[in-house]
Amino acid sequence: MLFTKHDFKIPLFVAVIFLILAILPASAVASVTFVPAVQSQSVSTTESLGFSVSVTESSDIVWLLDDAVVKQSLSSTSSSYSFSEREVATYNLTAVVSGSTDTTSKVWTVNVVPAFNVSFSPDEAVIGSRLDREPVFRANVSEESDIIWYFDDYRVSSYNDICNSSYVPDVSETGNYSIGVRISNPNGSIRNQWYWVATPTPSQVISGGSGGSSSSGSVSSGEDYKNILVKEVSMRMINKDVLTEFSFNGDNNPISSLEFTSSVNAGYVRMSLEVLNNRSSFVSEDPDDEVYYYVNINPDKTGLDNKISDTRIFFNVSQSWLDENNIDVDSVRLKLFSSYGWRTFPVKTIAGYNSTVGPNSNITFVSTTTGFGNFAITGKVNASSEDGVVVIDVGGDSSIVSSENGSASKDNEDASSSENVLDSVLKSMKELFIKRNPVNT
Repeated sequence: MLFTKHDFKIPLFVAVIFLILAILPASAVASVTFVPAVQSQSVSTTESLGFSVSVTESSDIVWLLDDAVVKQSLSSTSSSYSFSEREVATYNLTAVVSGSTDTTSKVWTVNVVPAFNVSFSPDEAVIGSRLDREPVFRANVSEESDIIWYFDDYRVSSYNDICNSSYVPDVSETGNYSIGVRISNPNGSIRNQWYWVATPTPSQVISGGSGGSSSSGSVSSGEDYKNILVKEVSMRMINKDVLTEFSFNGDNNPISSLEFTSSVNAGYVRMSLEVLNNRSSFVSEDPDDEVYYYVNINPDKTGLDNKISDTRIFFNVSQSWLDENNIDVDSVRLKLFSSYGWRTFPVKTIAGYNSTVGPNSNITFVSTTTGFGNFAITGKVNASSEDGVVVIDVGGDSSIVSSENGSASKDNEDASSSENVLDSVLKSMKELFIKRNPVNT
């Protein structure tokens, strides 16, 4: 039987494919398919949205909702997740696929919109007015709902099965206050928040006073409201010799909780937490290391600092911030500003980075502290390998002195040069030691 060259086209092509598959590693030929492909998604509070992942080789597939693990499919080639959040907000859904040799991920931004009509007033998020001209905050919804009002994150009033509600804050002290409302019904829930800057009345300006103490027990740090990213207030009963915990759960808030034991019965105490955009106006200098967040923590009762013990603050740091800024996780610290400058406290990692979860996770730390006030969460940038090497340029002379006087002079210069080099080395070593071992008051 005779064969032409055309008869070998298909077998040769197949042979080439098999050769490529044999040469390439398994991870190179494995592929991952994410559905839907579009990153930005929208869904109402009454609907659900499906997401899926398929991969050609067995892998670990982990789903995260706003950095929290919600589902895991280990040693699988496919996985799906049904998104059905009832709270109106914007969420980040992440699928992390970890194969035998590589890891890939995809992040979807899901915007949950209300399935009902709701309006809030005023339209502005920040309102300024005098104490004697309190603003009226209103919420109107198209169907009967449960409406709860919050003042500085403290629940002040609630109503069931209504469509319209309003709230007027009653305070007698100037300051920055937050007013929030939550609307819930069978079709979902939605939140809204305003910030009210209460300014003095004309009589207070003339007298130079602020009108006395707050009738609502608000905690006002005096921080410029424009510098406040997040503000939360948590209230607890403080009993003598009882460990008390204050919890916080706001978005963009690195502080999850704090706890301490009081030596006195202090009654109800409201703890205010402010996450700042920039350094507090009450702090005169930046800390030495990179800053993750500036945070103000203050109770509404003075004199507690010298009556508490076993004080611990729990906080989270994003793994992505550490990676992007080349921060060593072991260098993360909580610092408190005082009249002596920034004080550093011991830190312990209690929940670390998990390679299965990926870089979108948070690392949880716990730190002790001696009191409250203006804090900073910091980390030290990893130094290059050359930073630990002390290089000293002592100069040099390539000329050769042949005379006896010249030789004697050269010996004296060498001795003097050696002493200078030794002094320079000792000085450099001292500076390097101080740099790596700062003394914190």
